[in-house]
Amino acid sequence: MFQAIGLTKSWRRGRPPALLDLSFDAREGQVTVLLGAEGSGRTTALRLALGLDRGQGVALFDGRPYRRIRRPEREVGAVLGDPGRHTGHPGREARGHLRMVAAAVGVPARRADQLLEQTRLAPAAGHRLRTFSPGMSRRLALAEALLGDPGTLLLDEPTHGLSPKNTEWFHAFLRAFAAGGGTVLATVRDPREAAALADRVVTLDGGRLMADQAKADFVGSRLRDEVSVRGPQVGRLADLLTESGAQVRREGGAGIAVVGASRTQIGELAYRHGILLHELADRAAGSGAGSSSGPGVAPAPVAVPQSSSAGASALPPPSAAPAQPGETVVVLTPGSAVSASVPVPTADTATRSRVPAGLASVSGPLYRDEPPASDQRSE
Repeated sequence: MFQAIGLTKSWRRGRPPALLDLSFDAREGQVTVLLGAEGSGRTTALRLALGLDRGQGVALFDGRPYRRIRRPEREVGAVLGDPGRHTGHPGREARGHLRMVAAAVGVPARRADQLLEQTRLAPAAGHRLRTFSPGMSRRLALAEALLGDPGTLLLDEPTHGLSPKNTEWFHAFLRAFAAGGGTVLATVRDPREAAALADRVVTLDGGRLMADQAKADFVGSRLRDEVSVRGPQVGRLADLLTESGAQVRREGGAGIAVVGASRTQIGELAYRHGILLHELADRAAGSGAGSSSGPGVAPAPVAVPQSSSAGASALPPPSAAPAQPGETVVVLTPGSAVSASVPVPTADTATRSRVPAGLASVSGPLYRDEPPASDQRSE
């Protein structure tokens, strides 16, 4: 079991803390996810737990701080850093590298060979590390973390930037590890991935704990449909929507996400107040700017037919707020007719999980769609 108690990381010169008084538990037999955008403090929490950064608070692994564990590699496995790069020498073969790490950990070489099989890297064991794709490098890092047969795994964004098939395999592997009595603590950016992977979700924002929820509570409160709105006057529209009882979340200077008001209601409200919009689209919550793309339906732009209404001259011309490349400008003017067609995901596609029931359901070598380059070695 992992416990974080009051983890805090402060900066000098008046900067806001990277992490402030974070407390939560990661229990045995469960996958716990730290969810948040970049800069929310997820990675900082893992580094504080492993003693890699200085800070305040306590992190306990089965009641002991990491530095007081006599053989930490036998109890805690960690995968941190860039998923597309590996810390081993690029000219070393995967099997030789893993056997070298196994000797440092104090386990027999056959343990390295077993983990190459378990991580589906055995056919590529003779290839050099420089030929490995990001997915293969990340699975080799996972094999390193498991050499000492630890009971706890800490992983920083284990699937970020990987292919869907590699992501599916990682989810299945981590859930199988937890089902065997292990403790898994991982960080992710995408709420939908958190719902697919986790038994418990700890949400961070700006270094602060926002929510600590079981999966069912998280899905019910966070994975609701929302409306994405973009335009030069979204600040004014956000005030109007808040007054009407909708929940509004800022997404940069020209975008908001709205929960509690339909696309039609938002469009009519903008029309009545002469507000210019660039985008008005349905989407799944958490799939907007700042998060990784996950399963779901991409938002479609709204198409508005031009109108010859005389009232159009009362508003600034579209050139006053030029659209970005790929955007559709939506000008709502008094007397103009608005028509739009936006595909809405069905219940089946919105809730379908990519997580298999077990490792056996993910068949075949995962690197088959990204083979390592041929490697000529001198004898």
